[in-house]
Amino acid sequence: MESIVENSFITKYKHMLFIKMGLYTGIDLLFVLLLITFLFPGDVVLNQYVPAFSILLVLVMTYTAISLKMEGFHHLILYAVFVLGIGSGILFFSASWWVLLPATIFLHWRISSYLQIKDPFIEVSSGSVLVFLFISAVSLFTGSIRQLENTYLVYSLLFLLFAFIGTFTSFQRMLASESKGAKKSIYKPFALLLMVFVSGGILAAVSSVISKGIYWLLEKAFWLFSFFVDPIFNGLIKLRDLIMKFFESNQEKGGGNKLAQQNHDESRLPAFGDGLSFSWVDEALLALLICFAIIYLFKKRKTSLELSTSEGTTPLMMTRGSDEIRVHHEKEEVSYSKARDIIRKSMERLEEEAYRNEAGRLPNENVQAWFTRIELEGNARFYFIYERVRYGRGVPEQDEVDFFTRQIQQHIQYLNTRHE
Repeated sequence: MESIVENSFITKYKHMLFIKMGLYTGIDLLFVLLLITFLFPGDVVLNQYVPAFSILLVLVMTYTAISLKMEGFHHLILYAVFVLGIGSGILFFSASWWVLLPATIFLHWRISSYLQIKDPFIEVSSGSVLVFLFISAVSLFTGSIRQLENTYLVYSLLFLLFAFIGTFTSFQRMLASESKGAKKSIYKPFALLLMVFVSGGILAAVSSVISKGIYWLLEKAFWLFSFFVDPIFNGLIKLRDLIMKFFESNQEKGGGNKLAQQNHDESRLPAFGDGLSFSWVDEALLALLICFAIIYLFKKRKTSLELSTSEGTTPLMMTRGSDEIRVHHEKEEVSYSKARDIIRKSMERLEEEAYRNEAGRLPNENVQAWFTRIELEGNARFYFIYERVRYGRGVPEQDEVDFFTRQIQQHIQYLNTRHE
């Protein structure tokens, strides 16, 4: 029975870690594509680098799935995956090697950092979103000046960023939660994405018809207005002549000079709207929208940081399950079970022993990073039991409590014998 429970925990842990790796790798690839928009026009990026990096993403996720299945990450295989991705991008899509090589080095550095901390929960900081918005705004402005025509590509990357975050974090909450209705949480982002795609497809399909209809209505409106142009223009000419005659008949005495009537060549008068260009309006409106979004997220992040320093809460945009976001004073009203108290007291006893042996836990350091730093061996079931109790996602069984306390006792003995 214990092996079956342990296998279920390990399977859920692997699924959550795979989702996290997919989200983080996808966001890193979006950053790479966004930076490439500074170098090449939109059609080159779409025809060469988007399919090349899509193949690389598929290869990396295949490597991650196989590594999680085999319970081991081999860096040589990861190097081979990147070499295969670079070769396929150059061979099939004529991508430049001097672009693919730095991109793969960046991705290898990011993926290696993810593998060192095997925490399955997703933490997307608002700072990375702000940086992505800022780079997108700069790319739009520079691209319009250099006529790279990458406006819609940048819009698509922004949409994919928020789509990735919303969808993958919903998967994370569904797997982390044990309630029966947790699977419904994944329907909302999928329904929203489906609505966006359907509305965009309908708009793209009927945009030509709508534009022709609008142009036809404007043409008829100007055609009707043209009947009033000549009478209005003749009336304005008569009004001008009356004003000029009025000033000529009422000259100042002693001036000695009459105003010379000037003949204006009407053909040389500039037409209304000449010299005006409104191509910058969409970029200006988008810049204002991005500025407002950055200011809003910055204020929200500042508020969350103030709360984290005063109450010890976690940063903004952390997904730890559906029931983990709680107010501090509400935690005191929850009556915890005896099993939860035993696990919490065991962890506190381990932290006290670690402080005595000068291996204490650092502020804002999770358990896995702490164990890695002080060279303690932990498994997926141990971490999962602790996370469940810490965030209140269920009451552990008696066999889980016995397993956790045995692990704590072994860790305490190891810390005491290591410094003898």
